Amino acid sequence: LNFLTPARKVAAAAEIKDGVSISLDLPINHFAAVSRAFGGRMPPYHELHQIDSSVYEDSVNLNTQVSSQWDGFRHFGLRVTHQFYNGFGSAHIEDSTVLGTNAWIQTGAIVGRGVLVDVHAYFLSLGWRVDPNGGSPITLDHVLDTLRAQGTMIMPGDILIFRTGWLEWYNESSEQERYTELCQRHSPGEHQFIGLAQAEDFIAWLWDNQIAAVAGDQVAFECTPPPESGIGMLHEHLLAALGCPIGELFDVETLAKECEKRKRYSFFFTSAPLHVSGGVASPCNSIAIL
Repeated sequence: LNFLTPARKVAAAAEIKDGVSISLDLPINHFAAVSRAFGGRMPPYHELHQIDSSVYEDSVNLNTQVSSQWDGFRHFGLRVTHQFYNGFGSAHIEDSTVLGTNAWIQTGAIVGRGVLVDVHAYFLSLGWRVDPNGGSPITLDHVLDTLRAQGTMIMPGDILIFRTGWLEWYNESSEQERYTELCQRHSPGEHQFIGLAQAEDFIAWLWDNQIAAVAGDQVAFECTPPPESGIGMLHEHLLAALGCPIGELFDVETLAKECEKRKRYSFFFTSAPLHVSGGVASPCNSIAIL
């Protein structure tokens, strides 16, 4: 997020051409029926409170990672050293608010130039039908080829949002198909989701291009499960080493249609996570403006 300088935010505002704003948040209960497939998380609960005959309030109880959300720097540390971003250990996480998502809000939230990387559309243009529940890795070459096909240039400070096709599968499947795939075929933690390849070249490319944050429409940003040999999960390297927030389950379907219509895949992006001291994760509260 340090790459989101004031000058880059000003430049990003020039991406607003048509004044079309698109929310990238799914309903908080969008995955309620299958939420146990996402690490056994409890579904959100919304309760209405009647104060009197003409006044109502409501309350929401939710795990911050049950729908469109950001993973913060307290979510994952490096497995080898057990260190979180900037070298903090678990003792610091438990005894303070250090690395909380509140710091993002206190420094101006997440605002900059967003770029949709529509890998799903690129694969379809080649006649490739990739199983979104087959653990397929999206390699750096796939990313670069997609950007070339879109005619999109990456700039320092960009926020990259990937469309993998997983959300399209979910939205177009019946309740029974979703339940069978997500709750019966696999136990929690053993799913095979499409995602970015867990590879050093992709991590280096993000750093070299000063990418501020990444997000996608899939359950985990990286493909799962991770390979038995290799660098481990992207989560630990992006969050704990690079300080790069990870967004998951972003609603990119309307955005993809609007970008395709315009043949333009960059936009002004803004996101205001919940202001929770010591927050581990947060609903994304994201808007793309074309």
